Amino acid sequence: MHVKRSDLKEMEMKGLSIYRNEQGRDRFLAAYDQALSEWPIPYEISNVSTEFGDTHVIRCGNLANPPLLLIHGMTATSLMWSANIAEWCRDYYVYCIDVPGDFGKSTLLKPLSSKEAAAQWLLELTQELRLEKFHLLGHSMGGFISLNFALVHPERVRSLTLLAPAGSFAPLSRMFYLHMFPAVMFKTQWLIDRAFTWCMSRQNSLDLLPASYRALMSASYKNCFPRLGLLPTVFTEAELSQCSFPALFIVGEDEVIYRHSISDVQAKARMIPDMTLATVPKAGHLLSVEQKQQINDLVIEFLSKQQWG
Repeated sequence: MHVKRSDLKEMEMKGLSIYRNEQGRDRFLAAYDQALSEWPIPYEISNVSTEFGDTHVIRCGNLANPPLLLIHGMTATSLMWSANIAEWCRDYYVYCIDVPGDFGKSTLLKPLSSKEAAAQWLLELTQELRLEKFHLLGHSMGGFISLNFALVHPERVRSLTLLAPAGSFAPLSRMFYLHMFPAVMFKTQWLIDRAFTWCMSRQNSLDLLPASYRALMSASYKNCFPRLGLLPTVFTEAELSQCSFPALFIVGEDEVIYRHSISDVQAKARMIPDMTLATVPKAGHLLSVEQKQQINDLVIEFLSKQQWG
């Protein structure tokens, strides 16, 4: 099912390609490859077939270790994990997944247009990877997708780590749409920088991001259009109270995406019976980069407490 360059025009006619045009595709892929060339540890690439398209996966670590799946935030690509991957793959075999329809190297044949479709895609992916049970970690939209999957298939989730999941426990702030959508629609560098600066703690700046990743962000917004087809929603207390897996919810003290206060969001997260909460100082929505060492330590500490079996 691997999609070739010659299939791009047909996909564009069906409205399934993320690329604005062929030249944009080349510019995006060049920026992606440049950022990936700076990946801090050895890796392998897989393109895994599902009915939703080929999913691009970066694999790292020792295959004998327990599996850990990472799902990136919307428009962030798997390369957002470059700040964390070296430490997390010491004791885990890590799969960094580009979500089909979002910015990245996955291809889209069928949109993830509902929670049911998103859960089915991730089920097919993990089945193709021959993973029966695994640790699952997601940021922002990736957190929503991860929690959604865990609610449908709890038997496959050894643990769940959520970094500021979109929706899930509280609606998105209207300011989120006011800052992020103009960057997607009008794709100027000023709007792109404005959007990501808004996401961060005022104590931090875009200078924390590697130059190659900032270039990838710019190339993404200027040359691609997200076609995920899924909006994050809030799960009910009844759904959350039935969770049977250990969970960790990490949020920055300067988080901006939620309509409610952090304390209210954390109160809703506590509906998951085995929930650990952590608030990270001097961090906004890009917390895995803004305070990477604290995030790395929190994740490793949490995962190390989970017995494998």
